[in-house]
Formats: sequence, structure tokens, C-alpha cells
Amino acid sequence: MLLECDQKRWISLRQSSFCGLAMTVILQANLIATPAWSQPHSVTGVNADDVLNIRADIDHTLDVGSSEVIGAIPHDASDVMVTGISVDIGGARWREIEYKGVEGWVNERYLKPTSFLLAPPEALQCAGTEPFWNVEVEQNDSMLMSPDLESPIKLNYLRFAPGIGRTDLWGHYLGSADGTYSLTVIVRYTEACSDGMSDLTYDFEALLLGLSASGAPAYGCCSIRP
Repeated sequence: MLLECDQKRWISLRQSSFCGLAMTVILQANLIATPAWSQPHSVTGVNADDVLNIRADIDHTLDVGSSEVIGAIPHDASDVMVTGISVDIGGARWREIEYKGVEGWVNERYLKPTSFLLAPPEALQCAGTEPFWNVEVEQNDSMLMSPDLESPIKLNYLRFAPGIGRTDLWGHYLGSADGTYSLTVIVRYTEACSDGMSDLTYDFEALLLGLSASGAPAYGCCSIRP
């Protein structure tokens, strides 16, 4: 009988350990987004005697061949900033990037994230349609723009709040100095946001609260401000 009880206890401990491990795996899966595209990137797959071309206006022409080469990135560069905007052309995905002050487009196959841990961007450009709105989110330079406004409204960055139990969700709280506007921008990393007006895909989607007096949320997409 003692042996039977010890066996039951051992099985119970094994089950408890397994459940704990399973829960750890689930939590880690929620906390880590892979790949973390909207982070600094390194160049990969380019020969040592070659460079990665930066092209312009791919998002407008949707034609790589007619897009001007406006810059070049060394084969071993590790500080390419991806803005979080992409477009599919001819079966290839092109990413908008910024490198050494040059903004343009490069083929995604030649980029790899320098880290798979997703960190909140320091500055975001968020916009939506129906109604049209545009919010720049940055600690020292936040702004609200809309066709209904005579001029842009400068916003104070009040606070930042990460999502509970997630690293792909953030809340940004903004307000105008006179108290007229109190906005909350909820941003989530999805790699699947569409502006509904172009072929572009955005890595970040946004919900804007406070734009409407009724409290109705407005939907939009965000990219990283270089």
C-alpha cells in the first residue's frame, strides 16, 4: 500500500511539473513575436563584393525595374531600420527602410532581424480612414492631424503602458495642453494591418480612443518614424 501511495504521489508530481512546463511555454509564446520585423536589421545573403540596393517609389509604381536606385547598403551592415511597411511585388516582399538618412525599399529576403525580441518603437506614425486621422506618437513630439482641424494639435505625451502579459501590445496616452483632447492610442504588432486604400501592409494596427465625443474607437495602422 505504501508503494502504491508513493507511485501516485510521483505521478502527481510529474503531472504538476508537466503542467508548469506547458504553462511556461504558452506564456513565452505570447511574450515573444517572431520574427520581430519592425526592429533594427542586418543584411544577409549579399556577397562580400556586392551591396544591397535601396530603391525609391516602389509603393507607387509597384514595378521594381522602373524604380530608381537611390542608395546602397554594405553586405555586412547591421543597423538597417525597418519602418514596418511592406508591399508584395511579383511574389517578393519589399520592406520600407531607413539607412544612414536614406529612406527607400529593399527586398525582404536580404534582411534579418538583429533580435527576435520585440521592443516598443520609440516613435510611431499612426493613421486611419473613415474618419481620416493622423497621430504622431513620440515622447517629445506628439501631434494630432485631421481634415476637420484648421491646424495640427500638439499633444503632450502623458504616459506609456505595456500590455498585460504581452510584449506585442502597448498603450500610449496623449493630451492637449488645454485639455480639449485626451487620446489613447492602443498599438498592437500584427504584421497584417491594411489601410484599405493601397497595397501596403503595416506591421502595427492601432485603435484610437478619444477622437469622437461618443467614445467610439477609430481604427488605423502605424509605422515606425525614422
